[in-house]
Amino acid sequence: MTSRLFSWVLLVISAIIFATTVARAETTQDTVLGCFADIGASSDWNQCLNTMFAPCADDEVGSEAHLMCLTSQRNDWQTTKFATETALLDRLSEPGLEELSGLMLAWPKFVKDKCAAVAESRAGISYDAASLGCEISELALLTNEMSACLDGRSNEDYCQLTPE
Repeated sequence: MTSRLFSWVLLVISAIIFATTVARAETTQDTVLGCFADIGASSDWNQCLNTMFAPCADDEVGSEAHLMCLTSQRNDWQTTKFATETALLDRLSEPGLEELSGLMLAWPKFVKDKCAAVAESRAGISYDAASLGCEISELALLTNEMSACLDGRSNEDYCQLTPE
C-alpha cells in the first residue's frame, strides 16, 4: 500500500512540475509576443530579445546547460509556431493560403542560410548557441507575424482571413 501511495504522490508531483514548466514557457512566449506587438510604442528589439532569452540567461554561453536550455526553448517555439500556423491555415482564404504557401516553402532555407551566417559570425563565442538563438528568433518572429494576422494587425498580402 505504501508503494502505491508513493507512486501516486510521485505522479502528482511530476504532473505539477510538467504543468508549471509548460505554463512558464507559454507565459514567456506570450510576453515576448506582446513585446513584439508593442515595438516602437512601449518596447524595443533589445528588450524583446532579453525577454526571449531570459530562461537561458543564467547559463554560461555555449555550455552544455546553455545549449540544452536553448534547444528546449527552440522546441517550445516550434510547438507554438505550429499551433499558430494551424490556427491561421484554418482561417485563411484560398488566395491567402496560396500566398502563404509560397512564403512557407522558402522559409526553411532562408532560416538555415541566415542562421548559418549568424553562427559563423559568432563562432568565437559559440557557433551552436548562435545558431540556436537565431532559430529561436526566427520562430518567434514568424509566430508573431502569424498571430498579428489572426488578430487583424497584419498588412501582409497573405493575410486574407475568411469571415468567422
